[in-house]
Amino acid sequence: MPQRRAILVAALAGSCAGPVPPRTARPLGTEGVIAAAEAWHVDLCLPGAAVRGGALAPFAADATGAAGFAFGFGLESWMRADRPGSAEALAALGGGPAVVSVRALAASVPPGAEDQVALRLPEGGTAAIARFILGQVAAPVPPAPASGAWLLVPSRLPYSIGFTCNGWVMRALAEAGLPVPVEGIRLRSAAIAAVRAEAARQAAV
Repeated sequence: MPQRRAILVAALAGSCAGPVPPRTARPLGTEGVIAAAEAWHVDLCLPGAAVRGGALAPFAADATGAAGFAFGFGLESWMRADRPGSAEALAALGGGPAVVSVRALAASVPPGAEDQVALRLPEGGTAAIARFILGQVAAPVPPAPASGAWLLVPSRLPYSIGFTCNGWVMRALAEAGLPVPVEGIRLRSAAIAAVRAEAARQAAV
């Protein structure tokens, strides 16, 4: 995982631009989500009960005891490679077909998470994230392995240098009604900085 991060960060670093201004805030409800960072990548983690009780329930069919589920996005060739290297990094610069990743979790975040930020969502925010995810994948939705292994499902949204895994997370949060930047978010550092700023805003509300 650290090696993947070093290669991909080197490929993306020169392409970063500043994020656009955030959207207007909506009133917060009781629903929650966690942005969890691992190596170069950020996932959105939803509580198991929220996944099993909503439109994303097919992903939880084989992992009924999972405490949470991590959802992410990435270049298909990179995510499916056993040991991605420079060739996959160059492919990332060119973009291409992408996948949505899903993992059943024994806890609220993946075991390798190096950073995590909890956010509240506006009412209906979880359902909005579900619509965003389900809008990218073809039915029927396959179940995530109970073992916690990655499930990779082809996405209708392509991966590009302007729309990476970290930008995908910000897009999902914006779809849920949070006033977060989307454009210009390419690296983990930018995504985590943006969600920390949103967490600080929520704490002050």
